[in-house]
Amino acid sequence: MTQPRLSGPPGPSLTDIKGRPVAMKLPAGHERRDWVRREAIVRRITAEFRELPGLVLSLKQASRFLGVDEAACARILASLTQAGILRKTDAQTYARREPSH
Repeated sequence: MTQPRLSGPPGPSLTDIKGRPVAMKLPAGHERRDWVRREAIVRRITAEFRELPGLVLSLKQASRFLGVDEAACARILASLTQAGILRKTDAQTYARREPSH
């Protein structure tokens, strides 16, 4: 970064600097996601709904209650719904899918 000059023309300002996006590439065979951590979160979420059968949460409530960011929580809840563990209500909340007898 250019130091302020006491005399002469001013140096470049931050608005004069042109950047370009930087792409991050992982080595072949490497995954960005931490699957071990994700599976632990999935087990915890499943356990919460199993241990509290009347639990009904919106996405925002689930994110706060479970301590998972909203985007990741949405993906996990969707996968648990698709797996038949949870159900999504018309009110856009998630609840445990009751076993059919």
